[in-house]
Amino acid sequence: MSKYEMGLQKGMILSDEPGYYEAGEFGVRLESLVEVVETPDIGPAEGRFLTFRPVTMAPIDLKMVLPEMLSVEQTAWLNAYHATVRDKVMGLWEKQGKGEELKAWLVNQTRAI
Repeated sequence: MSKYEMGLQKGMILSDEPGYYEAGEFGVRLESLVEVVETPDIGPAEGRFLTFRPVTMAPIDLKMVLPEMLSVEQTAWLNAYHATVRDKVMGLWEKQGKGEELKAWLVNQTRAI
């Protein structure tokens, strides 16, 4: 493998940009950063598989989500991601002494669907 063919390695940070586009009409893209991490308990003894862990901690705007179009797995992922965002950001904001109005906004934006 040449230096230009490096595969994913633990610790790398990547941009994840899934999107949907209608030719000549519109498009939407969600951009976030993810870290390449080893799976905790999946893979052969000599090496774990790799997966992604979100680095970007920002709520996904629920006004743009149609829950009836999500699978059970997609809904569970979104709710788990929002719970992580809420916990990490709220912890930081509490240390910084952020106001209750801002905290209430975060709770609302990361509510389960």
